[in-house]
Amino acid sequence: MPDPRGDIRHNAPLGPLTSIKVGGMADALAACTSFDAVTGALAWAREHGAPVAVVGKGSNLIVDDAGFRGMVIRLTGRLASISVRGDRTLWCGGGASLPRAVQRAAAAGLAGLEFGASIPGTVGGAVAMNAGAYSSDLSHVLDWAVVCDANGRQRVGRDDLAMGYRTTSVAGDQVVAAAGFALEPGDPGRIRARLDDLRAHRRATQPQGVRTFGSVFTNPPGDSAGRLIEAAGLKGHAVGGARISPVHANFIEARSGASAGDIIALMDIARRRVRDAGGPVLHAEVRYMHPEWGIGAPPLAEIA
Repeated sequence: MPDPRGDIRHNAPLGPLTSIKVGGMADALAACTSFDAVTGALAWAREHGAPVAVVGKGSNLIVDDAGFRGMVIRLTGRLASISVRGDRTLWCGGGASLPRAVQRAAAAGLAGLEFGASIPGTVGGAVAMNAGAYSSDLSHVLDWAVVCDANGRQRVGRDDLAMGYRTTSVAGDQVVAAAGFALEPGDPGRIRARLDDLRAHRRATQPQGVRTFGSVFTNPPGDSAGRLIEAAGLKGHAVGGARISPVHANFIEARSGASAGDIIALMDIARRRVRDAGGPVLHAEVRYMHPEWGIGAPPLAEIA
């Protein structure tokens, strides 16, 4: 009989689970293929007083060099699958790739999710942070989500999640295990053309072939973090093995020997230099896994 907590590994390396490939080990890593397995893993963590972190594609995550003294959950199997339900609903497990979900919708002639092609994360992680691009985000297309905690699971509507700019009400001890997107019928040829345009724009404006994560900072109102960092003269600036991308200043590249400490130090420099130049205090979009308490904001220096 399968373990209701999922397939648990101990002392598991976390760097390989992130797109930037830095960070230490987790005390425990649970691969969950069902809602019951997710709930079981969360209940085990609560029982043992262990913090919990959910890692999908790791495309928006820095893992501390010291790793994580708790339970990391990954969604696999059915919870990484995608299917079309009815005429216009795209059903996605929380562990499904968001770009793959976009492709599945396009193949079915369903429009509205195309902006997600440029977001290289999982559906669950994207819903939990209301990910977006190109002036749209998931709050425009999300119909419902299944959210698990240690007590069980609950299907909630979009309005229950308080979705704002890169924020929702999903708590650190909860997991978005599945989601349903309400999309509109569209012409498959036009949808594919739109995706081709977005991919071409991404290739032209974002670093390719290097280890990086998504945007480092959120855009302040009426401006862009990349423009502000570039104006501060930091394109190509490096700390250890990390450098601000010479292609787009709101991306950090990890080269050989890069550490989480290098990345955090570089983020601190960027924020300070932008502020010193008369700009706003930039706020991190990338998330950080603290060794003791899990995923949250990076430990950046205070700026008045």
